Amino acid sequence: MPVSPPPGAAGRASVGPPPGAAGRASVAAADDPPAGGSPTAKAKRRRRRNIVIASIAAFIMIAGLGLVAGTYYFDTVALPEDISMEQSTTIYYADGTTPMARIGDKNRTVVTIDQIPDHVQKAVVAAEDNTFYTNDGVDYKGVLRAAWNNITGGDRQGASTISQQYARQWAELEGVTYARKLREAVIALKLNQQYEKPKILEMYLNIVYFGRGAYGIQAAAQAYFSKSAKDLTPAEGVVLAGMIKSPDGTGKGSPFDPTVDAKQAHERFDYIKRQMIDLKFVSAADAETVLAYPQKVNTAAETRQQAASTTGSMDKPEGLIVHHVLGEVAALTDPRTGNLLYEGEDPDGKKNFDKIRNGGLKIVTTVDQRIQQIAVREASRNKESNMNDQPPNLQAALVAVEPGTGAVKAYYGGDNGSGNDYAGYYRDPVLGNGDPSCCFGHPPGSTFKVYTLAAGLIEDYKTDSYWNGESPQEFPKSGRGKDNPVRNAGEGTSPDCKSGSGKWCTLEEVTVKSLNVPFFALSELIGRDKVIDVARAAGITEMWATVDGKPKRVDLTKIDGAAAAKDFFSNEVAFGQYPVTVLDHAGGIATFAARGAAAKTHFLKEVWTGGKKTYAEVIKPVRIPGFTVEMSDDLNAVLQGVPEHYKLSMSGKRPVAGKTGTWQLRDSKDNAHAWMVGYSAYDPGKKSVGLAAAVWVGNRGDEEKIVKKGGTPIIGGNLPGPIWRDFLDAALTAVKMPIVSFPPRRGTGNKDVGTGVSPQGSAPPTVNPSTDASQPGQPGPSRSPEKPGPSKSPANSPSPKPSQSRKN
Repeated sequence: MPVSPPPGAAGRASVGPPPGAAGRASVAAADDPPAGGSPTAKAKRRRRRNIVIASIAAFIMIAGLGLVAGTYYFDTVALPEDISMEQSTTIYYADGTTPMARIGDKNRTVVTIDQIPDHVQKAVVAAEDNTFYTNDGVDYKGVLRAAWNNITGGDRQGASTISQQYARQWAELEGVTYARKLREAVIALKLNQQYEKPKILEMYLNIVYFGRGAYGIQAAAQAYFSKSAKDLTPAEGVVLAGMIKSPDGTGKGSPFDPTVDAKQAHERFDYIKRQMIDLKFVSAADAETVLAYPQKVNTAAETRQQAASTTGSMDKPEGLIVHHVLGEVAALTDPRTGNLLYEGEDPDGKKNFDKIRNGGLKIVTTVDQRIQQIAVREASRNKESNMNDQPPNLQAALVAVEPGTGAVKAYYGGDNGSGNDYAGYYRDPVLGNGDPSCCFGHPPGSTFKVYTLAAGLIEDYKTDSYWNGESPQEFPKSGRGKDNPVRNAGEGTSPDCKSGSGKWCTLEEVTVKSLNVPFFALSELIGRDKVIDVARAAGITEMWATVDGKPKRVDLTKIDGAAAAKDFFSNEVAFGQYPVTVLDHAGGIATFAARGAAAKTHFLKEVWTGGKKTYAEVIKPVRIPGFTVEMSDDLNAVLQGVPEHYKLSMSGKRPVAGKTGTWQLRDSKDNAHAWMVGYSAYDPGKKSVGLAAAVWVGNRGDEEKIVKKGGTPIIGGNLPGPIWRDFLDAALTAVKMPIVSFPPRRGTGNKDVGTGVSPQGSAPPTVNPSTDASQPGQPGPSRSPEKPGPSKSPANSPSPKPSQSRKN
């Protein structure tokens, strides 16, 4: 039987023969290694085996950990929750299609995929990602190729799909690192899991930069072709698609811009064209005609000029309109919560209105472009204007308002939207800090008598009631005694009235002649609070008083006439001592054009967000309390005499009504402010709502006397009047407003006599304003309609505290 080798005798042969080999022994050669190798070799093999096994185990472990880590990383990379992007907000004229201005940090207007022609979409795919419609967001072959090139020192390539490009721009990923590429790829994968290809392409085409400051396809279409994206031709789409690869080049513009490098642009165009044919987006036969190289592409200079007509409007008169309308948008509130609709907050807690500036809103104003252009022409120093060649200290302001709606149709407060606003002021927290801008109001002089006249009609006085028009007169109960009497304009003491006596003038006569004394008396008789309340109801939201020697803005939306009369305003309010804005005055006078129906004066017509109308103006006219349509017709009959008196007739014999006014320079005999306000006839039934306008002429800086070229003193009828006439005539003609007539006089009222002293003994008894139904008033100076009393305020500041009057 065979004998086993003893322990430790490894490598020794057994002595017995194998089965079937009887008598023969197998003997190993002395020089051969023992069977199974040497102990050293066996140890090496064991070590190699252990290393392999350990390596496999480690690989499995690392792979497992990598899988876990990769899964964790994939899960932690966030997909954009908010896919909105900064875009410019555009302010439009009332037609909703003509841009007035564009604001925002980025020139971008987001459009939906259905507003981007299919051939434009295909051109971009052919240029940037020919596997877009089939890949899952990442081009793996491209990634490997890019990685190999990067490792071997070749060109560093991005291998980015459209999804990756969008991810990079959305997440603001910068640099050429593997970490950035990994994050970009994960976001791209997730985008393709959540969104359909058309949505991804829509997002990409809105975020991508095309050069010339144009972000997104809509801005690019405007910049290069002056049209909307929806109107781009196939060839124009190819040109724009070619820009994406290098939108700015070396800073001179894209090398693929036909106006920068025609040769490279043509080569790029042909490349994309071949790609579109290869991808079967267009047939080879059709490509020759459909994709013919475009003949016209805007130059960079043309793009800048085009941009200046919108974004550059902030440096034009329309810039002031933008500030006013943005103030109105910022004040909009959520009807459910009462919170400001567009207010946001910076990380430091400071409030902002970025939702307006960079929210891509479409804001439609009430301003009619045709009327606005005429307003600028007539009120600026245009060579066609009455302001042309006038002394350099003069400044005009003009506001036009639509009767019955309160819509501002034209606004001229100065030449520069970043400069002084002589027609009013704004609070704009979007482009400004929300504080009141310069420059507030101006003393309206006798134009304010319109509100006093209306108050008199409400208190039952007839337009042919009689009043003492002689000057001067004392009103002791109002503090206007012999040392401080009230005076009319000019040097005369007795007006030339039809009765033959200056003490027996009709209310209509003293209105057309603009006599101060009867209007002061009327205010004292009925109470100046009534005058203020009529002005408030008509649309005057604020006036300026003088308190402790300083100007004070009085918000008439928060206090009534009684409180205002008690604390701030004397009977001089009846003939316009206290400043108002041109904007307010235009809105107030529009109320009388609409026969007493007041609508809030406003600039904002509509707001569109994401293609949906989110705000529309609400028109709710409210009648002046107690002021009937019949009274309005009587008032309009009186005011028609003023334009006629100053020969301010319109073409086509269009009926108009209005009132002039002037305010003097401090205690001198010179004037500092001159006005004309008025309107055309109103008849909505005949589709003629007419137009109301207020014109002011004064100083652009500190107050000094206002005179026309040649030295003639300016009054309401000789410079503001012609500006008003020429503007209103041209504007109504431009919009083809039908010519209609005012309704006839109604003869309202029962009171025949105010303060008149009849030259005939049989006339009705007179009323003494110092003893009848009067209200104590604060002492103050007299003011004349065309040569008014003292004012110490600068042209753009509140009026001073009343001072002693003087003979004019």
